[in-house]
Amino acid sequence: MADWFYGVNGVRDDITIEFVTPNTGIFTKPIATKVLSVAAEEKEILVTPNFDLTEVNTEEGYLESAKGDRVDYDLLISTMPNLGAEYVETSGMGYVFTDHHTLKAEKYDNIYVVGDATNVPTSKAGSVAHYEAEIIVENIILEIDGQEPKPAFDGHSTCFIVSGYEKAYLFDFNYKTEPLPGKFPFPGLGPFDLVGESYVNYWGKMMFKWVYWNLLLSGNELPLEPQMNMAGKSWPRSEAA
Repeated sequence: MADWFYGVNGVRDDITIEFVTPNTGIFTKPIATKVLSVAAEEKEILVTPNFDLTEVNTEEGYLESAKGDRVDYDLLISTMPNLGAEYVETSGMGYVFTDHHTLKAEKYDNIYVVGDATNVPTSKAGSVAHYEAEIIVENIILEIDGQEPKPAFDGHSTCFIVSGYEKAYLFDFNYKTEPLPGKFPFPGLGPFDLVGESYVNYWGKMMFKWVYWNLLLSGNELPLEPQMNMAGKSWPRSEAA
């Protein structure tokens, strides 16, 4: 988005953009990292992985890692750590150890966990919290009826990545499955392209703002399954073989 902003304002050639991350690549999934790394190279965006940030020196304008590496900056745009709500922290539960599939707290009875306070190994995206909430509702109802909660959550995450100039990528994945090419949300129909970049993906993301506030929060049903749907997706040839 910074590349897009500076490009349309005619100053992109005068600016160096560097993406600094503690992860091993641009994204947490190898296939997505490969796709986005190509995009970054085409846009001449530097990528600095494995950078465990320990200090931001605002006076001299640099970042320092645990290994002592430094990255200079003029303008820093940072993402803060994903933490649970303050009331979770002050309750004494802190970072809540959570069953990765039932989403029930491991050390506390009658508590389910959704969102940033969990330690489930998936994205902290809003789509994940939505999918988690659907599973949790089902499991709470099961427990009220005297039944065991179902281990139904598979780590499903759906992420739009805006790539600039009214285009975006869309990745759909879970605990075990990498983002795969295909169509979303309707297999074979879309209208959104998985893994690939398109204008439709961008406008889908923009449209989702209205969908979120006017449909999701009011409890309307949408064609979004909490579990990842494999229908209509294509495995890479090496894995399919």
